[in-house]
Amino acid sequence: MTSEVKSGYHDRIGLWVILVVVVLTAALFFWTRSYYQHEGASLATHIDAQGKQHVLGVILGETTLKEAELILQSKSDVALYIYPENHAKAGRKLEAFFPAIADHTKVILLLDMDSQSLDKLESRATIPHLYPNHVARMNLAADDRSGLGQVIVQALTLIPNLTLSAENIKAHFGEPDTLKHMKDYDLYLYDKRGLKVRLNKDEPPTLYFFNPTTTP
Repeated sequence: MTSEVKSGYHDRIGLWVILVVVVLTAALFFWTRSYYQHEGASLATHIDAQGKQHVLGVILGETTLKEAELILQSKSDVALYIYPENHAKAGRKLEAFFPAIADHTKVILLLDMDSQSLDKLESRATIPHLYPNHVARMNLAADDRSGLGQVIVQALTLIPNLTLSAENIKAHFGEPDTLKHMKDYDLYLYDKRGLKVRLNKDEPPTLYFFNPTTTP
């Protein structure tokens, strides 16, 4: 094979390689854009005809913990929390914490469990660990934790990885039904939307979603 033929052959190979790279790059670009558009759409919230809240792909009052972990693509840390009387969550709550999903947003799921079942979990849980804010955490027994997959998600708290202003909240959800100016934070109540938004200058914003047909 002459040098001229070899040169032409190598040139054609080079052009084919470049073409393949361009095609693969374009395909990856369009797949990625489509994927993120689809994922972004799932962030929209709505309430269906049965009055159930849909948020992040989770249906409150219907989705199980196991299903929620698949939807959010993350394992959760479930524990029993006891909140003091003056706390917004006052009482005993079984919560599943997702430290960070895809965009570093934190999610907390309130699990639906009756008082007698909570009594049994508490009797086998560890000694309460008291945090500085007077919230107590009790770690569940291993067997209890592994048996919670079918427990229904009652409510969802979203702690986004971004700064939200009052204008941001109103632009997305409209004017609140009630606005409460508390000592350390502002509370935006959207009863028909099943939403409470808490804004605090010194802490991340929290969005608490619930079914509007139930007591938050």
